[in-house]
Amino acid sequence: MHSRAAVRFGAALVAVLTATTSFVGAPPAVAADAPILSPGDRGAVVLELQTRLKAVGHDPGPLDGVFGTRTELAVRDLQRSHALPITGVVDAATWTALNGSSAAPLLARGDRGAPVLDLQQRLAAAGHDPGPLDGVYGMRTAAAVGRFQTAASLPATGIVDQATWDRLLEASVLFAQGDRGDGVAEIQAHLAALGFNPGPTDGKFGLRTGGAVSAFQASVPLPVTGVVDPATLAALRAADTGPGDVLFRKGDRGPDVLALQTRLARVGFGPGALDGSYGARTEAAVARFQKTFNLAGGGAVNQLTLTRLTAFERDVDRGYAAGYVPGAGAGQWLGLITEVFARWGLDQAVCADDSNPATCVPGQVDAAIAIISCESHGIPFAVNSTSGVTGLFQHRLTFWAERVRRVQAHFPDFPSDASPYDPEHNAMVAALLVWESRGALLRNLEAGGSLTAGPHPWSHWSCRRVVG
Repeated sequence: MHSRAAVRFGAALVAVLTATTSFVGAPPAVAADAPILSPGDRGAVVLELQTRLKAVGHDPGPLDGVFGTRTELAVRDLQRSHALPITGVVDAATWTALNGSSAAPLLARGDRGAPVLDLQQRLAAAGHDPGPLDGVYGMRTAAAVGRFQTAASLPATGIVDQATWDRLLEASVLFAQGDRGDGVAEIQAHLAALGFNPGPTDGKFGLRTGGAVSAFQASVPLPVTGVVDPATLAALRAADTGPGDVLFRKGDRGPDVLALQTRLARVGFGPGALDGSYGARTEAAVARFQKTFNLAGGGAVNQLTLTRLTAFERDVDRGYAAGYVPGAGAGQWLGLITEVFARWGLDQAVCADDSNPATCVPGQVDAAIAIISCESHGIPFAVNSTSGVTGLFQHRLTFWAERVRRVQAHFPDFPSDASPYDPEHNAMVAALLVWESRGALLRNLEAGGSLTAGPHPWSHWSCRRVVG
């Protein structure tokens, strides 16, 4: 794996060594007045810029890795506050100013919430026990931060400043998008063997590999980040024990077969009668499960099939815990969807011009139920491993971690380990996308456009045809 680090901010030179950008290794030297980032740029470096701007009080809009108008305005505000030329372009002087602004603590004792939980998980992954993973920055978390700082040759303050956070990011990520090499090939081989399709086993960490990592993390469960940290690597190696000998096949009978049939039925792969007899319908159910998760076996159950079934049951449990009733359809989620969409103001109509009904966008709750019915039939653990879509609204796992971060920009208490199999989490990410599309539509209407010109509030879904 080639070198990777978080973005470095210094008075002389900015070294960008992140594997999620187009840079490989160290970039060429940058003149002090040369632009480093400009409007229109995209990627992890832009996301880092947005995160730091937001942390020091200059709102860049959604944390989406896109250097758009709101990010440019935030850069201009920063430049204005530091008496720099107000260009909206990030040069070395602007990086330096931002670095100086971000010297204040990011997290300290007494803080609570999703950012603290993320910190605790990263400390644990780096080998520094923060105590319970409870989102509370207490004495044990502060002590773990101090130990990590000592190991990283940083002042052991027990307070997370930007330097500590940068080093922790480095320590807790082994492989991420853009990485190449034998280590990535090993990850891909484990994912493929376990039924999480990473695409070709070519040693290149791309979108499909990231999506497969996210799917595996959701099933274990681990924080769904789409990158491989020590905990994810250890879990992959532990889970991939090889296919093993055939444990059950057509013709077998007994209580163990009955238990298998019961498990298959519960996760949506009906084996026919629960009679303890491994007949043609049970064989077909096992084959469907294996095909869904890209497993070998031909309808006979080996250890790898059981391992994948156990992992999928963890995902399924989230749906049942939320009150899922098999066969009750999409309508059973009306209460949840109404509550979630109300948080975004999507339960009510909104108009670009209150005096002109042609500029009004209706509430989206009924549309959401129609989309769920079309996409997943109301099954919170509906999955298509081939296309990488999951859950009530069939989100693509390749985009899940990034969308979770965008939700957190609006709702800081949204969990960093949100799961696409949790109906509430799945609905919150869907609401984000609808809210963003509706906002763009309203802006277009304010500029004299029409409803039919779009964008459609449900433009991310192929099933949008069911709501017009």
